[in-house]
Amino acid sequence: MELRASLRRLPLAGAAVAGAVAGHALAYVLTVPEPGARFALLAATGHAYWPAAIAAALVLGLVSLGATVTGRFRAGLRPGPPHPGEPLSRLAVRLALLQVSIFLVQEVLERAAAAAPLTTLLDARLLAAGMLVQILVAAVLATVLTLSGRAALAAGRALRRPYRPRPAAVRRPRPAVLARPSRLLAAGLGGRAPPA
Repeated sequence: MELRASLRRLPLAGAAVAGAVAGHALAYVLTVPEPGARFALLAATGHAYWPAAIAAALVLGLVSLGATVTGRFRAGLRPGPPHPGEPLSRLAVRLALLQVSIFLVQEVLERAAAAAPLTTLLDARLLAAGMLVQILVAAVLATVLTLSGRAALAAGRALRRPYRPRPAAVRRPRPAVLARPSRLLAAGLGGRAPPA
């Protein structure tokens, strides 16, 4: 049971990581628009891992989308009314909380790894802009996941087989027999005459 609950949370975690990386990159582009200055800031603040982070975020984002679409499609194939899924607003709030947390931890760890002072977080309003961007990216991701899930659910419902209850097995009544001939013969009550 715990494994299933963990597996259900994986698409959310994958989407949050993908969103945090996208928001992270967007925050730096918005706060430091000049590419040369931005690359210098990224190099000084421990972003050497950034190409690997982008690749991982892309994979996790696609896995999250695939898991969402597959799960909702399968829910549409099942008979009966499907589980409604998570509301868009709740999903957006959960993604925003996860992404802001990831962004803050990421920024602190980057500066610790580069031995850069934490005060660089406050330069160019990076921290405030980053958190705002994370919230906006979370809203966009939640919308994409919700709409994709609804489309997959509708596709599943359109392709599912119509529910037809199985006919009940018809049992033929057995004729009422008080004693079977084989039992009569075995008891010596058959058609033979008694010995003379």
